[in-house]
Amino acid sequence: MSTRTVRGAFATPVTRPEALVQALGGETRIVFDLDGTLYDTRDFEWPALAAVVAWLCERSGRALPGATQALWSRRERDRHRPALFDDLLKEQGLPDSWGAECLRRFHDYPGVELEAAASLNSTLAVLRSDDRRIALVTNGDPELQKRKLDRLGMTDAFDACIFCDPNLPDRLKPSAWAWTQLTDWRGGRPTVHVGDDPVDAAFAAAGGARFVPFKFRSPSHGN
Repeated sequence: MSTRTVRGAFATPVTRPEALVQALGGETRIVFDLDGTLYDTRDFEWPALAAVVAWLCERSGRALPGATQALWSRRERDRHRPALFDDLLKEQGLPDSWGAECLRRFHDYPGVELEAAASLNSTLAVLRSDDRRIALVTNGDPELQKRKLDRLGMTDAFDACIFCDPNLPDRLKPSAWAWTQLTDWRGGRPTVHVGDDPVDAAFAAAGGARFVPFKFRSPSHGN
C-alpha cells in the first residue's frame, strides 16, 4: 500500500511527554515511530537540507536565497511524496540530474546535531523501568534511521527495531508487514502504536493496535 493513499481524520497529537505516558494507560506492548515522534525532525532535517543547499550553491555558482525554507515547507506539506528536490531544481533552472546527488547528500548527512537534541529518551527509560516492552517501526533508509538512533543515544532502547526500506515499498507503513515481524514480541497482548502522522494511524489499524498520536516538539524551536 502506498503511503500516499492514506487520508481521513487524524486527531491532533499530544506534544507533552507526560501527556503521552498518561495516554498509554497500562499497555505493556508499545510500538514507536521514529521521525517526529522520538525527536523533533527539525533537529535533523533543517541542517541536512541546509547542507544540500550549500552544495547546490557551490555547484551552480549561485546564491539560492530561501531555498532551505522552500525545501522544508515542501517536506512539511507532503512528507510522503518522493523526489523531494525536484521542485526546487526546476524552479531554480538547475539540472534534474542533480536530484539523485541531493538525495544522497541528504541521506548521508552525519546528523551530529542529534547528539545534543531534546528527545523522548528519558520517557523511554521510564517506560522500560515500568516493565513495559517497547519496539520501533520506522519508514526510511535503514542506514540513515540507524544513524539517527545512534546519535540520539537510542540504539539499545528497544526490544526490537523494524526498518521499513523505501526500496521495498510493500514493506512501508501502513502495510502490515512490520506487524508480522513483531508477532512473537506482541505475544497476543494488546498493543499501542505511537506516531505523529496519518500513516501511523493507518499502520496501527492494520495491526489491530490502538493508536496514540504524539508529536515531539523541541523547546529549542520555541513551539
